[in-house]
Amino acid sequence: MLDDGNHTFLAAELMPIHRSRGLISPTDFNCMGYCVPATIGARLARPDLPVVGIVGDGAFRMTAMELATATAQELGLVVFVFNDGELAQIAQAQEIPYNRKTCTVLGPLDIAGVAQATGAKFMRIASDGDIDGVIPTRSVSCARPQPVLVDVNVDYSKRTRFTEGIVRRTSSASTSAPRRD
Repeated sequence: MLDDGNHTFLAAELMPIHRSRGLISPTDFNCMGYCVPATIGARLARPDLPVVGIVGDGAFRMTAMELATATAQELGLVVFVFNDGELAQIAQAQEIPYNRKTCTVLGPLDIAGVAQATGAKFMRIASDGDIDGVIPTRSVSCARPQPVLVDVNVDYSKRTRFTEGIVRRTSSASTSAPRRD
């Protein structure tokens, strides 16, 4: 399950999908807040399958408290929050053509506090070195009757292929377009 944001393009670029219907994502790339409720809905619809959500910290703020529903329903699911402290996709869209960012920086979000408030188990991936210790372990398991919330520290300074393509297209379009004075 994906939400809208830079993590969507990272997942599309890097996450292998091994079967049909193995990935659910909003098709218009404008549905911030979709992931948490959709992950819950998918788990209710298919309790026999593991369900994992990937959401950015901006979109997570919109529907994070729905994890209380997952806890109340004893739903084993995992939500990875890609936490970079800004609306990264929007920030890059502003930075590329305008060479600046406006209205995209978010205040701090205590994801551990959200986990505690909703009854979810909490884990953190602070750096690449933590990945092997968190993802393949049984502690991040959909088999438990409790949601798991994973705070993933992410650095988007290396642009996704999608963003690199936009930069190339924007650069070539601006140099080839006739000027209108």
